[in-house]
Amino acid sequence: MSQRDDKQFFELYQAERFEDQLGYYKRTREEFERAKTEAVIGSILLIFLAGAAGIAASSVGLHWLKVLFLLFAAIFPIFSTALAAYSALYGFEQQAKLYQDTINNLLRARALAPIPGQNLTEAEFTRLLNDYVQEVEKTFQKEQGQWGQLAEHMRPAET
Repeated sequence: MSQRDDKQFFELYQAERFEDQLGYYKRTREEFERAKTEAVIGSILLIFLAGAAGIAASSVGLHWLKVLFLLFAAIFPIFSTALAAYSALYGFEQQAKLYQDTINNLLRARALAPIPGQNLTEAEFTRLLNDYVQEVEKTFQKEQGQWGQLAEHMRPAET
């Protein structure tokens, strides 16, 4: 391939492979971080509501209303625990971390990319391009392998 072909390949690879995947990883990491935050806030809110229901139960005089508030005080912690378990089951925090690690690795790999404006010989440009593509693809393969590790880690213990 000529240097012109290498530059065209680099531009296409950069836009359609690297930047596309990097954008996906960033969006997905944000989604998992948002889900983790929402689960934590939801759990805290439910515990707060349980406490408020307990306080309300002690201050109302109507028997049926007291029973209702006591029921809420008993049920809200169960929902809070279920929400925390759901968050742990899906591993929002671990998944966000895996995506962030991949983003960091891709940004490090970007430093290896040849800069088309540099005065590089055809051989230098080709060598830098090859090193860059190899590092990016190695990062993608490593990221795919991490999902198996996450699934293994999240599998229930055998009895």
